[in-house]
Amino acid sequence: MSDPALLSATELARQIAQRDLSATDAVEAVLARIERLNGRINAFALLDTSGARQAAQAADAKQAAGELLGPLHGAPFHAKDLLDTAGLETSFGSWLMEGNVPDQDAECVRRMKAAGAILIGKTTTPEFAGSVLTQSPRYGATANPWNTGYTSGGSSGGAAAAVAAGFGPLGLSTDGAGSARIPASCCGILGLKPTLGLVPHERAPDLFANYSHIGLQTRTSADLALMLNALSGPFSADPWTIGRNASPVSLHADPASTLKGRRAVFLPRMGNPQVSDDVLEQCQASLHSLKGIGLNITIQDQALDWGIETSRVMMRGLMSARMGQFKPEQLEKMDPAMRASIAEGMALDAEAIKAAPIARTALFHQVEGLLADADYILTPTLSAPAPPIDFDPIGILEIDGEQAGNLRAAWFTYPTPFNLTGHPALSIPSGWSADGLPIGLQAVTAWENEQFLVDIASAMEVVRPWRDEWPCVEKS
Repeated sequence: MSDPALLSATELARQIAQRDLSATDAVEAVLARIERLNGRINAFALLDTSGARQAAQAADAKQAAGELLGPLHGAPFHAKDLLDTAGLETSFGSWLMEGNVPDQDAECVRRMKAAGAILIGKTTTPEFAGSVLTQSPRYGATANPWNTGYTSGGSSGGAAAAVAAGFGPLGLSTDGAGSARIPASCCGILGLKPTLGLVPHERAPDLFANYSHIGLQTRTSADLALMLNALSGPFSADPWTIGRNASPVSLHADPASTLKGRRAVFLPRMGNPQVSDDVLEQCQASLHSLKGIGLNITIQDQALDWGIETSRVMMRGLMSARMGQFKPEQLEKMDPAMRASIAEGMALDAEAIKAAPIARTALFHQVEGLLADADYILTPTLSAPAPPIDFDPIGILEIDGEQAGNLRAAWFTYPTPFNLTGHPALSIPSGWSADGLPIGLQAVTAWENEQFLVDIASAMEVVRPWRDEWPCVEKS
């Protein structure tokens, strides 16, 4: 590819190390592409053009001086507008946080920089990440690069759209109920929620009962492995990470061979009433391809409790507690859907709040029971492709012409349970709908077994490749 913006971080780092490209070349190519195409997508809350250029020049000077280069040297990355960035505003997509400029980076941002990656800006998020659609009162809506009339998903919609559109190959985000995987599915990229505690998230609102993880978004399996290795490891400010030293992940020379003899269970539904024909067709095509390279797959469609109500109680309760710092007149500036969520949290029944941790524990054991007989749990990432960009976050979703319920009950029941259980989960591109919108297949495995997720993603990249497919904004 002649445009460095279309190269993976792995390839960029290789070419920069060989002096075929410079870090400045990589950053300038990405900034030029953003300038040309982002007006139609709105993936960024804030661009740090001057900072990125200065960092690229410093990276090139470091290389010229013969200093040791990091594994992501010169590769542009962006951080979701929930993650602290020293000297750059972190606004949480809200007017209420205007002027909030941290004096130090979040640990995940610091580790990316330490690996040589170059921060180019902050990606859009719905207000306080409170929605699975990236619409914020401050920055507006983020469009899907495959069709700008549709949503990018959320709450890491800006990160996923930016990676999909070639605005930087590495997206750093968060995932509290699927927030990295939902937009990855919508935008046709990889979206990983690592094992709880593998990657530090020291700014999570409730560290000890945490279910919010740092998210990783990339276009290729090789980039996912590089990024995860750079981010993993203990950090004293996050108790879940202390004493955790997982082995690095890597790509096998023959990715398809890694799945031979492994076992998977496919769950077409997880409490949701309907799945679109397009989603089932593409997921079944992926299962067929995976079977063809040796993965043993069984199908279960049991009516189990997947903790959707438990998740709602925990999330709404925590959100209403967090928003207690603001005065009523400040809350009036918030998005109406966000205000409704806060009110819902304030009205929660005390018995439901007390029961939630027990239900969370039961859900963990339920997932462990499935994994006792399988190496993977496979599901659709979402029950349907992305809805229109102006879809009401508390509206009713239609699937194949029939009303299916609200988004929580009908669309994203698949990713949410694994936030509560802490298991690593990955959305993998799995084809396109009849309308050309991406569809994702979710893979879940045992704690600290991210290597198995890299294996299945890299195998899928061989048998159902997506990396050379670029969205409509590139073709117009």
